Amino acid sequence: MSSIPDAPFTRRTAALDDVSDHALASLCHAGQLVRPSRGLYLPAHLAHDVEARAAAISLVLPAGAALARESAAWLMGVDVRPPGRWQHHPLLECLVPPGTTRPRRPGLNAFVSDLPNDDVVLVAGVPCTSPTRTALDLARYRPRFMGLGALDAFTHAGLTSVAELEAAVLPLRGHRFIRRARELIALCEPGTESMGESWTRLRLIEAGLPRPDVQISLRQHGVEVYRLDLGFVEHKVGVEYDGIEHHLRTPEQRSHDAARRADIERRFGWRVLAATGNDIFGRRPTLEDAVMELLGVSLEFRRRVWA
Repeated sequence: MSSIPDAPFTRRTAALDDVSDHALASLCHAGQLVRPSRGLYLPAHLAHDVEARAAAISLVLPAGAALARESAAWLMGVDVRPPGRWQHHPLLECLVPPGTTRPRRPGLNAFVSDLPNDDVVLVAGVPCTSPTRTALDLARYRPRFMGLGALDAFTHAGLTSVAELEAAVLPLRGHRFIRRARELIALCEPGTESMGESWTRLRLIEAGLPRPDVQISLRQHGVEVYRLDLGFVEHKVGVEYDGIEHHLRTPEQRSHDAARRADIERRFGWRVLAATGNDIFGRRPTLEDAVMELLGVSLEFRRRVWA
């Protein structure tokens, strides 16, 4: 091949240019090409470009199909990869309308579903399910904690709204997993700023605790001094999610957070708990017990383990 196209291309396109399978394999072996799926190729410098990978898959999508769920969310700037897959490419998923042959390709998950015109938009030239449809599908087909995180993220980004989600779910009464989506829409908080905050809030609600407020502003003389992820205003109890990257990676980060929370208690009288991934995904109800103690309540609940 005299030059590698600076865009995705297929094995069939290469064959039309008299490029053999052996030549393609040699270019892949040399690191000049990558193959995101069987019969699809990308220049190596586009290997981590999500739009390019999506465009590659769109080359083999049947007519009327659209990228969906995790891959559609990624193209829209919403990362819904679950813990354990943060370092991997998002799943490539698509929907095809009934009566269409479902593509069966390694690395591509295809699902048969109704696709009204209003549910399809173009993102970087690639047909995708609309933001409202994408968020709704994630709420239906992902575990509850990821579904709520997706709803919070999509509404926070202004890609859809709670009202639009409520309207979209109405005609789907009786459909598969629609009750789960309806319950999660009722819990959606557009003010939420991270997946970890969504998970923490759901963890507390599932324990039977009151629904926390989100993004609580602590102000002096009309000026915001601190903002808490979530909490219980009446009791002046806050809860914040401490992720590894921004809070737990270095001793300096941990010291900064400890000093900040001590200052919050001294100046505002708020007691602030830190929730970590171990609290959210572990088996021990450490977070729930600590919040109950500060709120002065005792609840019997069954600890759910999220996977």
